[in-house]
Amino acid sequence: MTAPTHIAFGLLTVASSFSLFSMSFHRNLPAVACAIIGSLLPDVDSPRSSIGRAMPFASIPIERRWGHRTITHSLLCMLALSVVTLPLLAYQSACYAALLLGYMSHLIADCATKSGVPLFYPHPAVCVFPGSARYRVKTGSLMGEGTVLAVVVILLLAFMPISTMGGIWRSFRYLMATPSAAYSDYRRANTETYLNFEGQWRHTREKVSGKALILDAKPAWFWIFFDGRVLTCGEHGAILPDKVRVEETDRPVRIQALRLKGETYQELVERIPENSFVSGLIEADASFEVQEEDFQSSAITITTRAYEFKFAQKEEISRFQPVFKGLKERLKALSRAEQGIYAKIEALKMARPPVHYLKRREIEKELAEKQKEIEALKRKNVRFRGMLRIRLTGDQL
Repeated sequence: MTAPTHIAFGLLTVASSFSLFSMSFHRNLPAVACAIIGSLLPDVDSPRSSIGRAMPFASIPIERRWGHRTITHSLLCMLALSVVTLPLLAYQSACYAALLLGYMSHLIADCATKSGVPLFYPHPAVCVFPGSARYRVKTGSLMGEGTVLAVVVILLLAFMPISTMGGIWRSFRYLMATPSAAYSDYRRANTETYLNFEGQWRHTREKVSGKALILDAKPAWFWIFFDGRVLTCGEHGAILPDKVRVEETDRPVRIQALRLKGETYQELVERIPENSFVSGLIEADASFEVQEEDFQSSAITITTRAYEFKFAQKEEISRFQPVFKGLKERLKALSRAEQGIYAKIEALKMARPPVHYLKRREIEKELAEKQKEIEALKRKNVRFRGMLRIRLTGDQL
């Protein structure tokens, strides 16, 4: 067969083989080049072929020594090629596979010609299919090879959408659009991913659909950022999905570690980037309670000695400022004592006859001590230790 037919059939063979293993081919230009080279390489035994004209230093000696369609059209030569190019496997496994698959496609295609090929060279047996010569193709014929080329090109064009979607199994999962299938795609992705979903709100049963950033996932369960909130999408989540599909991007997933070694809560908040998501556990050096008790967040779990975050955002983290346990009551008691001292001072000022100045100075000193104690309590901060993971989005990349 001629070079265009071998190239088309080689690309089809490599693309379909890669698709079975969910390997990218259409965007891997080095692999495409290796597939083309491999599909032409067996014809290096003929100076009249495309690759033979490009490599006369190899094609002329080979033809003189062995002739056309002999050793280079055999499994023995393919085995030798796999050994010689073995270092390529360590650096570009896709290119290595594409080269050998392209080479194999050439041998298969030539088996369908009138003359066949000696696959088991040096054994003289010629391998052909189909068995009857009338059904095999004559190299260069317009009706025979022209028809084969047209069919192969059509199949290649028809197969490109499948290759673009990531292969046969990925395409099948895309058509299924189930949470389990989407989770399989998510696990294979190594970049930032989005979830395209259709479903209904769990409590209201109202329809909902959209596209949301995937923060994390487990089988049939997704944590997503949708409509300004972190939500769950799954069988028991806030969103009950009908159809879900994973969409990959070119942006890498970036996670930043944040270690606390005795910092205050406010210092933690200041170190959190905007538009990020925080996960992890931090423990306090003393029991505490939060100042804003009415605000609720499903992303933050609070105990008397720790905070646990699950994709919490900076704004909601900043609302749960801690204070030492019992500090509010102590401040209230000190404030009442302070007011009592003020009342004593006013009463002494109005006393007749006037109170001795030493008595007034003693009470004023007591007031100053209470005020210092109040200020010291207000400045006292709970300190934390622990490790947090900060998921950065595309805005921080």
